Amino acid sequence: MRFVTGFVSLATIAALLTATACSGGTDGATKSAPPSTVRTPVMSDPSPLDPDTFYQPEGLLIMTSAYQGLLRYASGSTDIEGLLATEWTISPDGRTYTFTLRDGVKFSDGTPFDSAAAKASFQRRIDMKAGPSYMLDEVTDMQTPDPRTFVVTLAKPVAPFLDYLASPYGPLMTSPTAVAQHDSGGDRASAWLTSHTAGTGPYTLTEAVQASHYKMVANEHYWGSAPKVTTVELPVIAAAAVQRLELSNGDLDMILHGLSKGDYEAVAAGPNTEVLQQDALVKVLVMVNPESEVFAAPEARRALGAALDRKALIDSAFGEQAIPSTQFYPNGMLPDGAVPDEQPHDPAKLAALGQGGGAVEIGYPAGDSSLQALANQMQVVLQQAGLSATVRDFPLAQMFALTENPGQRPDLFAASFNPDAAHPDTWSRIYNYTDAPVNLLGCSVPAADALLDAGSAEPDPDRSRGLYIEAAKAYRDSMCWVNLADLHNTVAARKGYSGWQSQPAWMWDTDFSTLTFQG
Repeated sequence: MRFVTGFVSLATIAALLTATACSGGTDGATKSAPPSTVRTPVMSDPSPLDPDTFYQPEGLLIMTSAYQGLLRYASGSTDIEGLLATEWTISPDGRTYTFTLRDGVKFSDGTPFDSAAAKASFQRRIDMKAGPSYMLDEVTDMQTPDPRTFVVTLAKPVAPFLDYLASPYGPLMTSPTAVAQHDSGGDRASAWLTSHTAGTGPYTLTEAVQASHYKMVANEHYWGSAPKVTTVELPVIAAAAVQRLELSNGDLDMILHGLSKGDYEAVAAGPNTEVLQQDALVKVLVMVNPESEVFAAPEARRALGAALDRKALIDSAFGEQAIPSTQFYPNGMLPDGAVPDEQPHDPAKLAALGQGGGAVEIGYPAGDSSLQALANQMQVVLQQAGLSATVRDFPLAQMFALTENPGQRPDLFAASFNPDAAHPDTWSRIYNYTDAPVNLLGCSVPAADALLDAGSAEPDPDRSRGLYIEAAKAYRDSMCWVNLADLHNTVAARKGYSGWQSQPAWMWDTDFSTLTFQG
């Protein structure tokens, strides 16, 4: 983790907010909450908090605070370690997983966690048939030979299966007693779980008031060390500028996402605040429409990649929040250098292409100021090459509908994405695979798809990894995805917190139970 200090704000709004905070004479230390309470905002109400249907980034911190899976990623690493399972074995054919479960664990309602509860939790995930249920699609049998042993059998090998279980979107253990008690009309307690929690995590949700706030308190039945932060308050604050002002005033303790480059610079320069950066499996990239009149040919896409100066672009749009991309997958998915993805800066190739003219539309997600800045900088690059470039924002609903509405696709789309887990399958099968759910501009590389499928079905880990490497090279060489940067998980916080831990694959989240505060 790195701490960023000493920046001067470049954004006018950030400067104005800093002046307002200072003129009021309010020191963050004088208005601070008790050390046992953390106040951090959400930008909007999360989707329903049912652990088997939740599949969004906003509100993920509630899920990871209240629920746990069998496995997890070690803090700051993509190495898998036990959580509610302490040991596991895999059969030679890659189909049967045997887990030894942790003893002495209780759910937040005080009922015990055992193999029967694990089986019920897996079964509920399968039966709910929501977005994250795909991780258990190949489960054909589950056995509970004793309370501490849980055996799962798959129809075929699934190389990322352990990563699925380590993912915060993977199967989470939920109290079967709570599900049975709060079932309403056969909904498996789904209505009740939208505003309550029933997991084994260090916190439990006690308040959920839409458009107002959410609140978590320490789980009295938690099996681990009692957290020093006993209360987490989550006010709903849609405007990032307001969040930043409240952090400066001492009315918030930390902001886990959503600020602009200028905001982070102002926070780093504040007397009572700092910026922390954690590794994250997040790529900033440009998706290329293979039907574009300008960039349909691979040679044209390579010219685009050569013209985009990664360092200059990310310095302008993201500053210290990102570093230039050097490999195709996010850092940590494959060994460093397995699939290098660096291209020397050479604007001459795009200039030669631009001599023929042509119109290019650049899209970006509406409301993302950093990606808007990136799209604007790309517009300048294309115009300097002789192309007629325009920039357009896409509301999120329209953006994700591009897979079904090819006529609305722009030529280029600037985006930042993260995977479901720290495994290459969960990146390519979401963003690169033909007809993948977030292959927004519809590129198809059938040879890479076949390699990806073969890698998933290969039980030998070394051979599987080799197939994933070859798949990544094929996707990379298509130049339908031009990687620019690896984005950090950037947190703005008041000074005094230590013990930061988080899993590396996801932004907008942290482990409150490990935090301590010394003002």
